[in-house]
Order: sequence, then structure tokens, then C-alpha cells
Amino acid sequence: MKTIEEVLKKLDEIIIWCKENKSPAGYFACTYRIMTAQVLKGIQQKKFEDNPRMTVLDIAFAQRYLEAWENYQKGKKCTNAWFLAFEATKNKDLLILQHIFLGMNAHINLDLGISAASIMSYRKITPLKKDFENINNVIASINQKVQDSLNKICYPVELIDKISNGKDNVILDFAISKARDTSWATAVIASNTPNFLRESVIGIVDYAAAKVATQILSPKILTPVLLKELKKCESTDVVKNIEILQSTKNT
Repeated sequence: MKTIEEVLKKLDEIIIWCKENKSPAGYFACTYRIMTAQVLKGIQQKKFEDNPRMTVLDIAFAQRYLEAWENYQKGKKCTNAWFLAFEATKNKDLLILQHIFLGMNAHINLDLGISAASIMSYRKITPLKKDFENINNVIASINQKVQDSLNKICYPVELIDKISNGKDNVILDFAISKARDTSWATAVIASNTPNFLRESVIGIVDYAAAKVATQILSPKILTPVLLKELKKCESTDVVKNIEILQSTKNT
């Protein structure tokens, strides 16, 4: 892939597949498409220090998700963090937010740092730091938009939103800000690792991301009873839910 437009086209194909198969995998795919479109907009508006380099990073970043998706679909090996996220789509009891978090965990905690190291010269990662932070700001900027879509799908989310004056997307913000710290650390470590050892580093980071995934699947703050109650309030129409998330506009 040479352009972000091609990435968006691939993501659209995944979303279509998810709608046809009523798959909750579409929840993350939609969220990621919104992020990717927002990054493209940032590049077009020259919001980054090095916009052509940001295009290269965004494509390398997307490719890790697209490859993991393709491998999983074909029954081939993919990273553990992605395997857990994709397997979880078979679980009808998970909340939409859990599906989105599982995708974000694999993609930001694991893929972002590895992609950043892959596009920079060995041990020369520092010049990317400012743009790396910028891409995370772009990602964070879509949180309230995604939250607004979730409000239409799940009544309790709307209720929390009203009570907290729109501050409840701090959950998404927190999840992403923690992940962004981790992903930069990963980028630095991977950048300082010779090529022949990089797969080992990816394996270690993947192991840590898979641990986080298990916590997302069974969150300590939510009891199984509470999870069931929240699930009852969610729309069970996967296709309609995906369509609502798709209608999230990049403004």
C-alpha cells in the first residue's frame, strides 16, 4: 500500500464484511477508520513536522492491523494481542467498549511502537517523538465523537455522559494516554534493537499487550453481574451499531 486512501478502502472492506457477518470486529474497525481519516486530514492540513514521513508511518501502522486481520481470517498465526481481540468477537456477552479497547490495546500498545521503529533508521527514533505525540493527539481528538455514537447504542453511556458533562470519555482518553506512553517506550526499545533481535522484542511487547487484553476481557472494576446489566442496555443489533459508529463524523 502506498497511500492512506488505500488504507481507508481496506478498512471499508473489513467493515462491509463485519456487517455481512454481524461481527463485533466492526466496532474497532469503524473506530480505527475514523482515526485514520483524522490522521489523513492532519497530514493534508500539514499539522505534522514531517507530513510525508507521517504518511509512511500511518501506512506501516495500518499494515500491522490489516495483516493480523488477514492472517486470523485464514487461520494463520497472528500476534497474541490481536488473536485475543479477534477471538473475543465470538463472545456475545462483551460490551461494545470492550471490543474497541481490545483493538486499541493490540494496535496502540503493540503495533504503533513497532511501526514507528520500523520506519526510522536504527537508533535514530528521537526525531519522530514530536510527530508521534501529535498522532496520539489526533487519535485522542476523536474520542468524544466515538463517545457520542456509543451514546446512541447504549443508554447507560448517555446517562453517564449527562451526569459527568461529557467528561466520561476520560476512560477512552486514559486508555489511550497510557497506551501512548507504552508505545513510545516500545518504539525506543525496538529502535535500539538490532534487526535479528527485533522479533524477540515484538514477542515480549505482545506478551504484555496480551496480559492487558485479559484484563479488558475480565475487568476488575466491573463485576460479571454489572457487566450483564450493562449488556442488557446495549443494542444487540450489530449491523445498526456499526452503522451508527460509521456515521461518526470527522469535524
